[in-house]
Amino acid sequence: MKIGISIADTARLKILIGIGLSILVLVCYRGVVENDFIRFDDPQYVMENPRVQRGLSGEAVVWAFTTTSHVSNWHPLTWLSLLLDRELFGMNPAGYHWTSVLLHLFGGLLLFAALNRMTASLWQSGLVAALFLIHPLHVESVAWVAERKDVLSGLFWMTGLWCYARYAERPGLVRYLWVVLSFVCGLLSKPMAVTFPFVLLLLDWWPLGRAAGGKASWIRLVWEKTPLFLLSAAGSVITFLVQRKDHAVVPLSAISLDDRLANAVMSYAAYLGKTLWPAGLSIFYPYHGPPPLGHLLSAVALIILITGISVLLSNRRPYLLVGWLWYLGTLVPVIGLVQVGSQAIADRYTYLPLVGVFIMAAWGARDLLGGSRGRRAIRGFVSAAVMVILVILVVLTQIQVGHWKDNSTLFRHALRNTERNFMAHQILAEGMAKAGDLAGAEKHHREAIRIKPAFKQAYNGLGYLQMIRGKQDEAGTLLEKALQIDPTYVQAMKNLGDVRMRQGRIEKAIPLYRKALEHEEEDPELLNNYGVALYFKGEKEEAVLKIRAALRLKPDYAEARDNLRKILESGEAIESKEEQGRLQTE
Repeated sequence: MKIGISIADTARLKILIGIGLSILVLVCYRGVVENDFIRFDDPQYVMENPRVQRGLSGEAVVWAFTTTSHVSNWHPLTWLSLLLDRELFGMNPAGYHWTSVLLHLFGGLLLFAALNRMTASLWQSGLVAALFLIHPLHVESVAWVAERKDVLSGLFWMTGLWCYARYAERPGLVRYLWVVLSFVCGLLSKPMAVTFPFVLLLLDWWPLGRAAGGKASWIRLVWEKTPLFLLSAAGSVITFLVQRKDHAVVPLSAISLDDRLANAVMSYAAYLGKTLWPAGLSIFYPYHGPPPLGHLLSAVALIILITGISVLLSNRRPYLLVGWLWYLGTLVPVIGLVQVGSQAIADRYTYLPLVGVFIMAAWGARDLLGGSRGRRAIRGFVSAAVMVILVILVVLTQIQVGHWKDNSTLFRHALRNTERNFMAHQILAEGMAKAGDLAGAEKHHREAIRIKPAFKQAYNGLGYLQMIRGKQDEAGTLLEKALQIDPTYVQAMKNLGDVRMRQGRIEKAIPLYRKALEHEEEDPELLNNYGVALYFKGEKEEAVLKIRAALRLKPDYAEARDNLRKILESGEAIESKEEQGRLQTE
């Protein structure tokens, strides 16, 4: 007699699996509460962002949806989530980290629910969700506050899968609109979500079986997703324009198309390797040029082999091809064909793509159990192996979370796991400079320049270091070098303007400040320093306007407030007592 499982039992199992997944996440990420902000993107996103520092307001909401001048991305929902965190937690990093952990957890639970609804395979869906939630490659997305966009867009991606599963059961306009809304929210969190409609087409084939009618069905399914494809195209164009405007896109003259293709192939293979053996992870993997020919050919052979096996088995085991195409396709926006930044690969780029690999693994394990005469023995072995793997992943993820404890721990870890990591040297130098270790900072700046002679950030950092040491001539030379590499580099313009002010060359400082403001209008320090320069030039009314603008962006900016008070109390700029009284109330 065959004993069935009741609906009530299934519901209880779902709840138990959900609780189990939640416990796994909390065990993996419990150490995140001790972690600090990281001086790599976190300053631009939170620590030194005047808009975020002012908290959530109507003006901030408008800014979140209209700004394209911060961090080379347009992701208003990410800004809103960080603004809300600033309102709730102030500058306590633990609050920001726990928000990211909870978003990650909710995304994993939705992934479990969506896959189970599509496949009615409880344990396979749970395993995919578990791997997604606890794999060490995903620590970067969760433990890095600046990568809030990953977990937030991931949550909306999984929400979209859940909504699409409901739509596929009973198509209707309202259910379709929920899919569209989820996709829009994903795009507004991170543009990498542009591949979402392509994944839905894969799911139409398996497991939903909506493409059974052949060519006619495929035409209908593609037409059905036309609004999603249009949104995807719009998101891609907006992202490209924003990143190009901010000079974040590396031109073909710097990295040729052939080299980009070679790096893309190597990246596909590298991510698979790190999935199977998640050791030696780093926040930054520097790009040092095309790979050796032997490595490239090996990567090509691996991709061809997996693709060939997936195609040959597509009729009997369609999940292999679906999972593999999910992996290949969702990596396209970040695989390096349009190169942004100087990294070769990045762990965070695997956040959504690895779901495809996990699907291949989970359903592949099921087939191993079902196709053997010694089913019970095989089942016991595979089940034990899965448990061991999950335990190992939990331990590795806990260790990886610990590497994100603070700036020094993280980037020293990066230096141990990578070669010629100029970015790690640079970030360590910046941290040392802030801590007062100027000699150590100079050592790391110079090492970064030695590794990458055209590294503008290192010249700027070393120039700033020499400026505060009083070595203005050397500082000016270094900052001029940074501007030769990138004439639009705002930070170097501002620092060089400060050097010229310290040299008493106000007429040289003012054009630098003015040009910097053309690219960055919302830097309170830049506005304050420009105002001071204008004051010494005799343009006192304009000086007051600039310093007031700095205070609007950063109301607690003590230096700017002191400068403004001195100008007003001198009676030279604005003699009105009413104006001076307004200063006291700001």
